[in-house]
Amino acid sequence: MTFAFGHIIGAWIVGKLYERVRNENISHYTWFFLLFGGIFPDIDFILDWALGTQIHRTITHSLLFILGSALLMYVFFTLYDNFKTSHKKENCQFALAFGAGMITHITIDFFSLQGVPLLWPSPLYFSVFGIGGYDSATSLLGGSVDILKAKVKLAVVDMALGTAWILYLWWRKRIKF
Repeated sequence: MTFAFGHIIGAWIVGKLYERVRNENISHYTWFFLLFGGIFPDIDFILDWALGTQIHRTITHSLLFILGSALLMYVFFTLYDNFKTSHKKENCQFALAFGAGMITHITIDFFSLQGVPLLWPSPLYFSVFGIGGYDSATSLLGGSVDILKAKVKLAVVDMALGTAWILYLWWRKRIKF
């Protein structure tokens, strides 16, 4: 199970590869949408925590959601006149970066045992380990106490890695507080 830091790093790697291949820098806004897209499919965690549901890795981890979200973002930026851009190219870049971040997220989750429901609402979950159905024991709220403890430990490690990375960037004077 990959947490927020792992997904942000995945999106960051995609952005850096894009910059190297295209030999151009990505704008700050485009970076924001790429990284935000890298964690956006886990928005369902908020519903799980707030409402006690177990919908993690359902609709928000599907191809339908990725396409719909990126298209909705493009339409929003195209129609919203007060945003600081008036060029369709930049609107398209933001939507594509957001979609690329979400695709990166889904790709990383594709390497988990649970897999992802690419064809939601189909009950099939796709993974490098095969195709199967949903197992509530692999969700954050489902399963035994031992599974929950293991997931909490992984979350703490994820947060520690994220903090170490931010401190490293601060030490190298790449970011300021």
